[in-house]
Amino acid sequence: MALGAEQGMAGLPTITAVAQVAGVSVATASRALHGGGASAATAERVRLVAEQLGYRPNAVARALQGGTIGQIAMIVPDAANPVYARMTSAVQHELAADDRHLLVAQAQDPADVAAAIGRFGPSTIDGLIVVPLRPEPQVLEALDAARVPTVVIGSLPLTAVHGAVGADSRAGVQLAIDHLVAQGAQRIAFVNGPVDTTPGRMRLEGYRLALDAAGLDFDPALVVAADDFTHAAALPAIDALLERSARSFDAIVAANDLIAFAALRVLSDAGIAVPGDCLVVGMDDTELAQMAIPSLTSVDLGAEARGTLAAQQLLASLRGEADAISHATVVPRLVVRESSTRRDRP
Repeated sequence: MALGAEQGMAGLPTITAVAQVAGVSVATASRALHGGGASAATAERVRLVAEQLGYRPNAVARALQGGTIGQIAMIVPDAANPVYARMTSAVQHELAADDRHLLVAQAQDPADVAAAIGRFGPSTIDGLIVVPLRPEPQVLEALDAARVPTVVIGSLPLTAVHGAVGADSRAGVQLAIDHLVAQGAQRIAFVNGPVDTTPGRMRLEGYRLALDAAGLDFDPALVVAADDFTHAAALPAIDALLERSARSFDAIVAANDLIAFAALRVLSDAGIAVPGDCLVVGMDDTELAQMAIPSLTSVDLGAEARGTLAAQQLLASLRGEADAISHATVVPRLVVRESSTRRDRP
């Protein structure tokens, strides 16, 4: 079947080619593909021809005609981070079931996040999911000005008009501290990420509250913050912890698993055995936690659940369901493995 001049400039079939093969006018083919009133038999014939030819409607044209785009955008801080990868996968799963595609953009600095939000509009997407590390005023203003339905994975003011699906980081750290105390730990260090981020701030708050609840004193020498939530950034922070604390701690809570893996590395290099000399707990319960040696105890903050809930909220909003956009929090869960279990305790 030669399409010849009826192919687009990029070699892709056009609506004219679909119409010719289906034996209908261009107007009828367009109506059939966009639900505009063609008979059921005609619509089915045109749809089958479009599939055979590999025809894809132009998103901008569909928007101008008042239709939906079939695409959702998601802005994440770090696409390589396993937590955001799992979150993105969960969103993709929900969208695929609704016959929608996912576009993923990466932005971490508040100005970059705000700019990314502003770039998306109804001519390119139907809705937006944003995962901001730092919900500063410029990000909140960009969210308020968003031209499509939007859901945030993270923390937002309760007065915000957008939906928000968050993790209870404070409760997650509480689970870790309670477990370590039950294992006999008394000097529990905390290795955080940047404290000007939502997870960094909330996890530090959770650490201090959990120590107080356990009757343990807060010692600033036992708290360090890496420049980023990455393995590489955590290595010098943990070296600094060893130096400033004179190795006086008997347990470490890490703000995420990547930081915990760095702790396992530095402690091993320093001749400090895990779990014999020091217990270690991470957060996020990434797949690598069960592969580490020793396997890593970690707090599951529900990355997949947050992605699923955010996508479900957004899709419900696009369907026009009342009260589709809301604030939700995923309950954390402690997954105990070798790195925090003393052999003489349960």
